[in-house]
Amino acid sequence: MHLMEQLLAVFVFWAAGTGLFFFLLNRWVLMLYDYKAKTPVLLLVLVVLYGGGAWWGWRAGFSPLFWGALGLLLLLTVGELRRLHLRRQLNGAPPVWQENVAEQLHEPFTTTTLAIRHYEVRLPAWRGPRLRIAHVSDFHVNGMLPDEHYRLVMERVRQAEPDLIFYTGDFLSDNTSYAAHLPALLGGVRGKLGAFAILGNHDYWSDPSKVTAALQQAGIQTLENGFQTLEIGGARLALWGCEDPWGPTRWSPPAVTPAGGLVLALAHSGDNIYRLARAGAHAVFSGHYHAGQWRLPGLGPLMVPSRFGRRFDHGHFVVKGTHLFVSAGIGITRIPFRIYCRPDVLIVDILP
Repeated sequence: MHLMEQLLAVFVFWAAGTGLFFFLLNRWVLMLYDYKAKTPVLLLVLVVLYGGGAWWGWRAGFSPLFWGALGLLLLLTVGELRRLHLRRQLNGAPPVWQENVAEQLHEPFTTTTLAIRHYEVRLPAWRGPRLRIAHVSDFHVNGMLPDEHYRLVMERVRQAEPDLIFYTGDFLSDNTSYAAHLPALLGGVRGKLGAFAILGNHDYWSDPSKVTAALQQAGIQTLENGFQTLEIGGARLALWGCEDPWGPTRWSPPAVTPAGGLVLALAHSGDNIYRLARAGAHAVFSGHYHAGQWRLPGLGPLMVPSRFGRRFDHGHFVVKGTHLFVSAGIGITRIPFRIYCRPDVLIVDILP
């Protein structure tokens, strides 16, 4: 076999292995329970698929295995093209204004470089006054970041003068002792109509009872897989909580919702968007993905813990008429920094 043919086989096997690695990483490996062996599992999958692909290409050449690898590569390419098509179809309106969002190539580390993204969305189901929501997610208070970072975030939330504050989970990671920090970090900022929260996977993997108690001490109402109704300016608003798939009970649509009112849902993972849309939610607020935490300029994230891959990594989407807002989160876990991926606060104004 000529050297060029050998190199072509190496490239095809390597590319197929790389694509399969990221497919499994996003949809399966990253979703595993956060136990001590998780990092070795990631490394093993990387070595077998990422590095092993090139080795198999060199060994197999243009054997029948080559055509299998080429078929897999084409299948993965079609899947990526489908994702790009869906992403274009589902993209919602961009922010009406943004602050501190421009990435600088010479400054890749953006771990504490907070961005503010302000959206406006008109929902005909809402009959009340203009409603401002501050959405923050994924604090991951674990000692990796100073308390000053979280205080700055909450100060920017306070300055937005929101009617409601939505927290969409993962307040802690790894160490439950940091639950004691939450009342001081979060309790000084209140929405005019209240603050509401759900828990995330790391909260359940830590100690959900301690997290819930700390949030309640901070004056934050936890929705769990339930709901709360509010009356604002003569209009009715329902807030749904959806902690699937980590909560102790499975989520199901509330039996009681406000007739003719607005339904807003808090779901830690945006993977719940389709079922929430079918259930009648008008807008969904989520986090979990960290916008990838590592992003490549022009390409976006490579790793997103979602069964949909990178489809809903960050921003505003419209799915079957339901608006989805996905936060990049505030904190970090495991990997102790962000690359070209700024933490953010989402400000969403709902207009009648």
